[in-house]
Amino acid sequence: MSVICPHCNAINTATDAEFQDCSRCGERFASARAEQAETTQPPVAISGNSTPGFLYSRGAVYLSFALAALILVGGLAIVRPWEPRRIVVQQTKPPVVVSPLGLSGLTYFPPNTNVLAAVQPLPLLAYAARTKTDPRKFLQEAGVPETIFKILDRAKIPLDQVDHLVIGLAVSSEVGKVLPGFTACLKLTRPLTDEAAFLAELRAEKNSQQSKGRTVYSVNAGLPLLLTKIDPQTYFLGLSADDFASLEKPHSPGGGHLPKDLRDGVTTQLDPTSFVWFGTDSDRWTEKPFVTTLGPKAKLPTLATGRALLGAVSLEPDPRLQFTVRTADAASAATVQEFFRKKLGDRVKISAREELTFVELPFDPKESVLRSLFEEVQPPR
Repeated sequence: MSVICPHCNAINTATDAEFQDCSRCGERFASARAEQAETTQPPVAISGNSTPGFLYSRGAVYLSFALAALILVGGLAIVRPWEPRRIVVQQTKPPVVVSPLGLSGLTYFPPNTNVLAAVQPLPLLAYAARTKTDPRKFLQEAGVPETIFKILDRAKIPLDQVDHLVIGLAVSSEVGKVLPGFTACLKLTRPLTDEAAFLAELRAEKNSQQSKGRTVYSVNAGLPLLLTKIDPQTYFLGLSADDFASLEKPHSPGGGHLPKDLRDGVTTQLDPTSFVWFGTDSDRWTEKPFVTTLGPKAKLPTLATGRALLGAVSLEPDPRLQFTVRTADAASAATVQEFFRKKLGDRVKISAREELTFVELPFDPKESVLRSLFEEVQPPR
């Protein structure tokens, strides 16, 4: 055993005396009260009362607080709860109305088509949903025959499955050629779920003719027509297989292959957001064999002076009906303007530019404006 000198920390051999002198510094110290130490230190045993490790130490606690504060400051910098928040409301936008000459179905129509009519149901469905209107009733009140809806029902084609329907006529000036050419294109938003029902409703039967490998059907829709399918969502009708000439190599979009006056009128004189529209080329219509068979000119007292006629209905923000009539001269234009004032009353807005007459008014299908306008146009009995 040894004892440590309290003056110089030198290790001295322990004695039995009460006091002893340090072997290094010579100072006397009380050996009985001096600290005794083993020359070889035994391993320190860890007991339950030992000092805690770092994870439980005061330094670890301070470090944890510092890290928590750093995370809090970083999160506040990102979230910034003191700034006002904009509430984003997901709004359903109405379907985009394709401009008249932008309809893809027109690319298949013959270049001599001089009368066109088209309808896009999707904008009507969006308007009906916004105004709580029955779209079917809207069309019925506007004059669409109930037969059309019965055909769609039996063919299992809801309105929201129709992207657009385009109908075209090629009215000839050739003597003796009374029946005009007829073409139509039905473009769907998705393929038919029951094509057999659709073909059965049209009384379609396979025809011996072929169109570049496509199956051709004979159908009876008031006229003896031919039907073929361009793709799973597009059907095309014509009077003869010659009307299918553009199916393999469609014309460029935009209607550049159509008569210039018809193309210009549809482009510049119709509201591009119209969901239904029609237009004619500029010509002497009363001299065409097809028109003369409708009855004597006395049955067309005013519209007979028209060289071109365009009309359309747009729905946003509210339904509007517009007409444009091109006449041979300014005097005929004045007659047409008086005709519209008489038929449509005070609500109509009429403007003119040389031989052109522009008519616009709010459209209410219950008023049957179209029937009122053309009530004098009667076929011969």
